[in-house]
Amino acid sequence: MAQKKPTETVVPIPAAETEAERQRTRSSNDRDQKLEREGKRAPHNVGYDNAADGAAAPEIERVVDED
Repeated sequence: MAQKKPTETVVPIPAAETEAERQRTRSSNDRDQKLEREGKRAPHNVGYDNAADGAAAPEIERVVDED
């Protein structure tokens, strides 16, 4: 009895990044570093910075000791 050949096709996983994407990333990083050296924040990094810093602590107006 002859064995059936599988009908599945093996497809390689596509590369995560293309060379063009790597170039865009490098260019973006260069711009961000230039702004940092000038003491400025890159607008698209603000969200990342806020996430890394975590939520701001609430301001406490006064502390009351209740017994």
